[in-house]
Amino acid sequence: MIEREHGIRSGGAFAWFMQRISGAVLLLVLILHFWILHFFPSGAHGEITYKVVMERLSHPVWRTVDLLFLMVGLYHGMNGVILIVHDYIRHSQWRILIIGVLWIAALFFLIIGSLTIFSLPGRAV
Repeated sequence: MIEREHGIRSGGAFAWFMQRISGAVLLLVLILHFWILHFFPSGAHGEITYKVVMERLSHPVWRTVDLLFLMVGLYHGMNGVILIVHDYIRHSQWRILIIGVLWIAALFFLIIGSLTIFSLPGRAV
């Protein structure tokens, strides 16, 4: 079995650091989302309805925020699972196979999520 590199040259330190950064960004976006959705609802009597959500998502800013939320969330999840795979899967071929399948799944979810965000009507329903 081939010995893995350890320490800063292994890339693990950068992945660990980026996991913390993406987690902090996700937390900030989640707080912003919660604050805007629940403290400044634009519907009648403060109700969150399909129409209210579609009006909000008809603006390019909100679509961009949702796309960034999707991308950062996928990166954070993928990076976390890859770190776990590197910690627990010792055989290098299994690691490569599992990480390849994970990247394919992440790409699939990115495509599906992006298509969902961009296929919403451009104007309020």
